[in-house]
Amino acid sequence: MREELCEAPIVSVLVPVYNVEHFVESCLRSILGQEVDGLEVIVLNDGSTDGSREIVGRIADEDARVRIIDKDNSGYGATLNRGLDEARGEFVSIVESDDEMVEGALPELLRLAREYQADVVKGDFIYWWPTDEKLTRQAHEVSPDLCKGLVDTRLDMRVYSIRSTIWSALYRREHLERNAIRFLETPGAAYQDTSFNFKVFATSERTAFTEQPIIRYRQDNAASSIHSKGKADAVGVEFDEIDRWLDARADEVGHDEQVNESLVQRFNAYLWNLDRLDDELGLAFLQSIAKQYHDFEKSGRLDLDSGAWDLWRMGNLRSIQHDPERYLKLRRRFRGESALQKMRFAYAIGGLVLLTAAVHNKLSRK
Repeated sequence: MREELCEAPIVSVLVPVYNVEHFVESCLRSILGQEVDGLEVIVLNDGSTDGSREIVGRIADEDARVRIIDKDNSGYGATLNRGLDEARGEFVSIVESDDEMVEGALPELLRLAREYQADVVKGDFIYWWPTDEKLTRQAHEVSPDLCKGLVDTRLDMRVYSIRSTIWSALYRREHLERNAIRFLETPGAAYQDTSFNFKVFATSERTAFTEQPIIRYRQDNAASSIHSKGKADAVGVEFDEIDRWLDARADEVGHDEQVNESLVQRFNAYLWNLDRLDDELGLAFLQSIAKQYHDFEKSGRLDLDSGAWDLWRMGNLRSIQHDPERYLKLRRRFRGESALQKMRFAYAIGGLVLLTAAVHNKLSRK
């Protein structure tokens, strides 16, 4: 039976598509299989040159809930802004075209949105290795204590410890429009979700959370960025936008805490990107981090006594500022996911004090 689009959709799911012919059908099927009324799926074809357009066209012919927007290639941010303009639903969700939506995820997000009259509902996700299911695991980014009721994320900074993802959530469209929350339209597809995600939580008085995974986040289609300084720099552009936005909202609720948290999250993002760069680019990147945070501190923007900076992060920052080359060598030497390697790294850069801080940091995240 051919599914028809209702006149007034309840939820609009945005799916940006660019050369994903091997994945897009399973992605769309996972969304269309969600048992919700009033669904529209907006496929944003960003100038695909492979067979993606043909595949989504066939699915749209079968199911009127799928609407295709064809556009010239203009990058991730511009593509999703077009989707926000086209969306007609009360709520908006975003799904990457190489991922899949978990069965029952969308009904759960909608249930929580209605139960709590939430402007944002945030769920967990699954690290998904379709080629090696032994590696597949739930992220457990959303802690149980966040799921006990509504959270005012303008003031509660715990939300910023969750990975900055836009695709395991539901957004009330009116909230996005009222707060003029859009994506930066920078070229390519590098970190444009960062400032969007920050602004969403920094303006939401009514956020609900669920431990239920929403998305299977594919891990076997990641393009290597190890030699891409441009992508590493792009995350700085996103945080520059966050700083600009915060400075324009100095009288808003939670402003000071958000400024402190933005600098913490900038630092976290920088370190994550550092591990994707080769040694030459990595050293130059660390030198720029050292200078930038020196300037933040000198201007008074960086307040290491604010409580936002724990001893572990502060120790890493001071080590980078003191000797970026040594920090990089030690980070490369002790690179690894094991707790033992991380403890060795902590001891190497900061002795027993930082080792103790690293253990405390790890335990506090459990």
